[in-house]
Amino acid sequence: MKILVTGASGFIGSHLAEELTGRDHEVHALVRHSPRVSLLPEEVEAITGDLMDIFSLKKAMRMAQPEMVCHIAALTPVRYSFDNPFIYAQTNYVGTMNMVHAALEQPTVEGFVHASTAEVYKPKHRPLVEDDKLFGSTPYGVSKVAADYYVQVAGECYGLPYTILRPSNSYGRRRERGYIVEKIITTMLTSSNELVLDGSPHIVRDYMHISDHVNGYLRAIESKKRGVFNISTGKETSVRDLVATAKSITGFHGHVKYLGKPRPHDPEYLVLDNAKAIAELGWEPKVGLKEGLKRVASFWRDKL
Repeated sequence: MKILVTGASGFIGSHLAEELTGRDHEVHALVRHSPRVSLLPEEVEAITGDLMDIFSLKKAMRMAQPEMVCHIAALTPVRYSFDNPFIYAQTNYVGTMNMVHAALEQPTVEGFVHASTAEVYKPKHRPLVEDDKLFGSTPYGVSKVAADYYVQVAGECYGLPYTILRPSNSYGRRRERGYIVEKIITTMLTSSNELVLDGSPHIVRDYMHISDHVNGYLRAIESKKRGVFNISTGKETSVRDLVATAKSITGFHGHVKYLGKPRPHDPEYLVLDNAKAIAELGWEPKVGLKEGLKRVASFWRDKL
């Protein structure tokens, strides 16, 4: 299958591109800057384009002639969206609109997989299902809510054959150390004294290993099912429990300090129900939290 992937040099996209080429798909990656090409697998063909330039996207579609578009590219660090709301809106909402219309004009396209996020939901103290109310409690979340709505509108109005995946918090990064799981693991591996974390130890999230996240996209790409699906473990883990598990793996005995200054409107509980994806996509998470953290620790121990 010919597949055009946006965001293929990023966290999720790079893992996805590797898996797709390993399954003998013909993968084309939309890249904005040529230096990012070095981060792609050799088998991936890079095509220059910009989400803000619909004409470059239409050209990329003509060059790749994809049967499937997998739109992963987005601005994702939530904390920075408070200072840069307009940039997030342009990239995540308008950029998605441009990708949608470029895909609609390309006759080879048979499917459009859009990467959403758990951050689109209005948090509740129970696992969230796909029909729950969308809210977006941060500028990032609002930009992704708008993008989700537009993809669905394009399906209704223009016949876009879409699938929207809403993943929970994912970990297993190979370059960034600032996200919570990577920060905890790398600090514990390099310091015997203190781990300092923003926010509360009681914050509850649904942590999913990158391999399960990517398998969700693989199932969506290769499946005939269309619609909206949560991709998650469905399991509740507090930051305190996350730290305790990481301690047991790394042998860290230092002091853990919580600053108690979460980002504005940081939900105390954000966990997704994955039953629909299991039933309709035939997907299910395989990697438990302890096993996933062991993999992260092994990777960073070698890299550091």
